[in-house]
Amino acid sequence: MVRVPRLLPVGALALLASGLVTGLVGAMVGGLTLSTTAAQAQEAAPEAGFDEAPTRRGRRQRRERAPRAERKSATPPGMQQATPVAIFGDWNVFVNGDGRAKLCYAIAQPQTRSPKTLKRDTAYLFVSVRKGENVQNEVAVMLGFPSKPAAAQVRPGSAAAPTDPSLNLGTGRYGLVVKDGNAWLQNPAEEARVVSEMSARNPKLIIKTTSLRGNPTSDEYALAGFAEAMKRTRDECAR
Repeated sequence: MVRVPRLLPVGALALLASGLVTGLVGAMVGGLTLSTTAAQAQEAAPEAGFDEAPTRRGRRQRRERAPRAERKSATPPGMQQATPVAIFGDWNVFVNGDGRAKLCYAIAQPQTRSPKTLKRDTAYLFVSVRKGENVQNEVAVMLGFPSKPAAAQVRPGSAAAPTDPSLNLGTGRYGLVVKDGNAWLQNPAEEARVVSEMSARNPKLIIKTTSLRGNPTSDEYALAGFAEAMKRTRDECAR
């Protein structure tokens, strides 16, 4: 089953509607509008130059800034309203709101990205728990660049293609729906299984996509600490 864009977000996608990610361009679902001022100006250059080999100056600037970026927590621009509560390995736990409006999530940045020469913004993978709507396992990805959609997303009923965007975990491959540089699982019924496998002994999770210019990409997330981060996420939203 392919999940098509919806007018109203649920689970982790509510991060966008709640204003936590107003610094990001676009939305994960159709009809969801974000702030398009400074964010679009900031991301316009990377999107226009995506898939282009960086210049020498560009490479030198990234090397100079890399140590500073590594010291930052996994917090996308605009999420400053959320409160950080714990860190487990590469995974950060954040909480926003109170009572039934409370939103809790575990989030991480990719450990490695391939190819290294392609221009793109920082990526994030996160799993959200939303107390008031009984959402427990919403999996979402901020890719950091626009991706080609899956064949079934373009033409419903089409068979999956090898180049379709996917979440790869152990021997499992899960299709993704993409929009405006963001992605989520095609089939919401698979979310609990994916989160369970992420909490098991799998050492890594890989997001594979194809850029709009036809270049295959791969973002690898380390899963050490995810089980603890997810437990803390659930505990925080149970209070």
